[in-house]
Amino acid sequence: MGIFDKLKKMGNFISGGAAKVELNVPGGFLGTPLIVNVTVKIGENAVEVKSVYLNIQCVEKIKEEVENEDGKEIEENENVIFESKIIVAEGGTFEGGKEYSFLKEIILPESSQATSLDDSREVYWEFMAGLDMKGNDPDSGWIKANIDILTA
Repeated sequence: MGIFDKLKKMGNFISGGAAKVELNVPGGFLGTPLIVNVTVKIGENAVEVKSVYLNIQCVEKIKEEVENEDGKEIEENENVIFESKIIVAEGGTFEGGKEYSFLKEIILPESSQATSLDDSREVYWEFMAGLDMKGNDPDSGWIKANIDILTA
């Protein structure tokens, strides 16, 4: 392995470019099974992965009209009202140039809040898959999904 190959490998290790993580989250309902699909595409070099994980959060964004010296403006406050980290798959050596796919069934608590949007309050669900490994963990970025209440 030449010096440029070593530098490239080190750059991927630091930047999280050693693998690409994609996440497919269909919409679903609170309290019922939801199946997520995590796809991992490994770069040219094998990587050691501790685990494949899924972060989940439900966020409430409240918009309020506030008055200040310049007049009225809209202030936004965000609160995470539910969060969880789930192990999708145990780790190991993921071979370079290969693609791995993992399905995971999850159930979001029925007591949680459904996705909603109105003028002053928004509730949304976000999901992010990633690889727990040395260096910068590659991840899918946050992906929103519509989660509703199952009605009879």
